[in-house]
Amino acid sequence: MSTTPPQNSSDRNDDHSRRRSHARTVLTRPAQVPEKRRGRVLAGATLATALTAALLVPAPALAGPVGTGGSGPASSTAGGPGASGTVRGDLPNGGRYVLVTPERWNGTVLVWNPGYGGSGSSPSAGPSAGLTDWLVERGYALAGTSAAEGGWAVEGLLENQPLVMDAVRDRLGEPEDVIAWGSSMGGLTSVAALEQHAGFIDAALPLCGSVAGAIPMLNGSLDGTFALRTLLAPGDERLQLVNISDEAERQAAFREVLDAAQSTPEGRARIALAASLAQIPPWTQAEDEKPAARDWAAQQDQLYRAFMFGVVSPRQPLEDRAGGNFSWNTGVDYTKALHGSDQQQLVRNLYRQAGLSLDRDLETLAGAERISADPEAVAYMQRNATPTGEIDGPVLSLHETGDTAPTVTQARTYADRVRENGDESLLRQTFVDRPGHCDYADAEMAALVEALQQRLDTGRWGSTTKPSHLNRAADRIARRDGLDRGGSFSAARPDPMNRPERGPAPGAVSHQGQLEGDRAYSLHKPADWNGDLVVMPGREDLTGTTAQWLAEQGYGSIGYELSDGWDLVLDESNAGAAVETFKRLAGDADDVVVAGRSQGGLTTRIVADAAPEWLAGSLPMCGGGAGAISTWNYKLDTAFALRELVDPDSAMQIQGIEDRAAELDAMNELVALADSTEQGRARAVLAAALSKIPAVDPETGGEIDRRRLDERIDRYIEHLPFAMGSHVRAGYEQTVGGTFSWNTGVDYRRELQRSGRWAEVKQAYREAGLSLTEDLRTLDETERLSADPETVRLVEQTATFTGRLQAPVLSLHTTGDGAGTIADEAAYRSTVTAAGSARQLRQTFVASEGHCTFTSAEEAAALTALFDRIETGTWPSTTPRQLDRLAARVDADSGLDLGAARFTSGEVPGQPARMWDVRNWGDYRGE
Repeated sequence: MSTTPPQNSSDRNDDHSRRRSHARTVLTRPAQVPEKRRGRVLAGATLATALTAALLVPAPALAGPVGTGGSGPASSTAGGPGASGTVRGDLPNGGRYVLVTPERWNGTVLVWNPGYGGSGSSPSAGPSAGLTDWLVERGYALAGTSAAEGGWAVEGLLENQPLVMDAVRDRLGEPEDVIAWGSSMGGLTSVAALEQHAGFIDAALPLCGSVAGAIPMLNGSLDGTFALRTLLAPGDERLQLVNISDEAERQAAFREVLDAAQSTPEGRARIALAASLAQIPPWTQAEDEKPAARDWAAQQDQLYRAFMFGVVSPRQPLEDRAGGNFSWNTGVDYTKALHGSDQQQLVRNLYRQAGLSLDRDLETLAGAERISADPEAVAYMQRNATPTGEIDGPVLSLHETGDTAPTVTQARTYADRVRENGDESLLRQTFVDRPGHCDYADAEMAALVEALQQRLDTGRWGSTTKPSHLNRAADRIARRDGLDRGGSFSAARPDPMNRPERGPAPGAVSHQGQLEGDRAYSLHKPADWNGDLVVMPGREDLTGTTAQWLAEQGYGSIGYELSDGWDLVLDESNAGAAVETFKRLAGDADDVVVAGRSQGGLTTRIVADAAPEWLAGSLPMCGGGAGAISTWNYKLDTAFALRELVDPDSAMQIQGIEDRAAELDAMNELVALADSTEQGRARAVLAAALSKIPAVDPETGGEIDRRRLDERIDRYIEHLPFAMGSHVRAGYEQTVGGTFSWNTGVDYRRELQRSGRWAEVKQAYREAGLSLTEDLRTLDETERLSADPETVRLVEQTATFTGRLQAPVLSLHTTGDGAGTIADEAAYRSTVTAAGSARQLRQTFVASEGHCTFTSAEEAAALTALFDRIETGTWPSTTPRQLDRLAARVDADSGLDLGAARFTSGEVPGQPARMWDVRNWGDYRGE
């Protein structure tokens, strides 16, 4: 027999003395401890008035088989206080108890707890009639209990423990030792009782117990059923994994799928994988010889025959008790679980024989939708019961190596918990190398009682729990006393459970994959996840300081790759797909925020306008506030004016682009030509005014003084290629199938006057010796560009805004953005205000030159303010001063260098250019 963990130098008498002292300090009536430990009978008080009148029957009491709560029929006899006999009664909470007293009590009481299904009936005093007789003959008092309700009755059994002990004290007086014991669920109850009732329970003797608890046991079952359904019947809704509505139908459906799969090599391989993930051992049937080490077929048959009992175990009654689902597999790496399994070779050989790809099946499991647990249900099952391993008295357990419900891996996990709490000297674990569940011989169990009693008496284990010692003790008991001998104790060191955790795994989860359209994504859930999720369109690698800050602060994040060619329908769809992917692989978020930049910023606004149910808030950064129609119309205006005034023979098409590379070359040549002459630079000022290109100092982030016209023109020239956007327009036209911008009917004098740049354009023309009037006439007389009405309608529906916001939006924009200027924010505010949603919107600006050139401090401050609004329902102050202070505080609280912040007011001169929103839908009919 193996002892896990091994005996060490801390195995001393002092823990026994400490335990006894602690136990006696909490008693409510005077202790009646005998002067001698053996051969005496104590007189006791009458039964507690809270208990009902007891029925007295002769000792010994009958007992049902191990793992049940069966009891022999009660019969009447007389007996006074202190007399031997059997007492049966009801407990105040509706439970029941039985107490069997010997003629000469040795001072020890063993409290028996039944296995699953054993409550709700007459309680037993022990696992078998033969062992009960043997124990009573040796002076042990035997108590047993059953809960008021059957099924997963751990809660009721734990409540019963102090009530049963009241009955014991009223009958016998104060015991010297109390040992909680039981089989299967009762074994779990016994170790949970030692933790929860340390004041009066001195030791625990769990037999075939699910000592690691209900949570890891049913998580292991979930792993097996999840793999079986995913690989064999993914669309079969009868194969319910959690939140069971009909247990009988579920069991029948799994039986049907399992039997059908067993008839094919492919099915047998996948059964083996599912059973291995549930850690079912390869020898499970007591009537069969142990399969040879490389007899893969025989081992698989053992897994198949044990699958229903060991993996598809009843779940609905446990969920009913817990009030919901307490199992999860979010974040579980099934490839890693298999690689750590002793049965990996078995699975790989069966897959090879079946001609299947194991790697592909593991990828299927990795990508399948995952299951999250109900926190309240988890909390219930932690109490009833998933032991912590923090014990204050000795525990001696017995396990079959071929047990499947629970698997022997539970022993290892419980031992690991005990060791982590520093109590390893109090634990010994014993094993019999055979299949079966709670199929122990009386002599085996009697030998364990002797060993545990010696530990209580002496404070030392010595060699009493070694296989050789226990085998000699069992031989002696069988030979001398006629108890069934059974097999032999043996050494064993089980594998640890794949899923030992007591609660949803706090470990970080990272994953990469692809969404619709083969768009890459990366997700990360930190170990200390706060429950919130930030979806980041355009940041598929989750690199950079902002992503690091999110993880540092406990936020989950998922970034995904945006489409080529501005496929905004796909980009919006993938935002929802990203949320579902995170939910499947990492967990269901409390609040979800979308935060994208540039094309991702436009996507963020589109998502906000669509208002999906999962959206809690949006942070669009420098992207598309005017909507695609307006944006691309004013970009067309800039390109049109520059081409017609600088080089009417330019090859730049502006729209209907046939050759993207040629278009880019023509655009760059046109900008260079404009920059080469005084007249060209003046005309660049006019073109820049039509799309409101900013002139911001790259060093300070402030606007360049209007008196420094040449410096301002340099900034316009720098931004013109981005302002015209031919590199993006070419792809967008291909995506939507036509042209969507026009300038038919546009009065460029009026647009220039509305731009707020009229005076600057006139100054530039005057200094260049040009006539602004003549150039405006040229534009008026030049043939205009029209759009395809059907394409315009498509873009209206998919990339312009209604402004009807159902969740808060906080926008962030750099004042020096030449690709999409802050005038877009004025357009967005107009649309949102017209829709009556102004209270949902706050707009913030950063004094910085360039497109989306935010520091991480600025992004972090904006996210912090947005989540504050989501959590409180009230906007915090978003003035530049307050946001600068918030950014400084966020930076100071972080271990990262987030940079500085330069929030500013973002005033926009003039009016938005070529506005087009829901109020204009359908107005363009082609001209």
